Amino acid sequence: MPVITISRQFGAGGKTLADQLATRLGYDVATEDIIEKLAQSTQLSNDSIRSFEGEENGKLRSPSPAGFIRRILDKPRNIMDGQQYARLLHQIIPRIADGDNVIILGRGAQFILKDRKNVVHILLLAAEADRISFMQEHYDLAPDDARQAVIKKGKRRLKLMRLFDSADYDQPVHYDLVLNMSKLSLERALDLICALVAP
Repeated sequence: MPVITISRQFGAGGKTLADQLATRLGYDVATEDIIEKLAQSTQLSNDSIRSFEGEENGKLRSPSPAGFIRRILDKPRNIMDGQQYARLLHQIIPRIADGDNVIILGRGAQFILKDRKNVVHILLLAAEADRISFMQEHYDLAPDDARQAVIKKGKRRLKLMRLFDSADYDQPVHYDLVLNMSKLSLERALDLICALVAP
């Protein structure tokens, strides 16, 4: 069975779909494995990695000259060097993909594994209003909080994709299947992915 990467606009249901897809196919979602390997590589705690990846205020950035002298984390401010983060992902994600039956959610995996055989790349898109509604329904957020989360996470995703030199990261050419979640239920999306990876 192929490795599956799932890229998504925030609020399009990527994590929810990945978890349900893993259950249906007998796959593992590699999120914790990636965090563990990042933590080991940087000698940081898993919680520090989660905090870094979850920051919404633009901490991903190119290194300054001083950043090359210091280690990749400015511990007092909990800032990781964005390009070092991307380099670590280039080392870790192919190792994760060597395992069987794994789903890799986000983290630029569609670019890191673009030339690898037996990988299926999925992209989930949805209208902003639908993504806001999804966050309200599935994460119990107030309308304004859901809207702010969608906007901030969208900006963060743009910063991450720039680390992979990709300004066109939502273009269909990068993916084997593009799903408009404004038009599809999660169940229908699952059926389409399963038909592709396990015909």
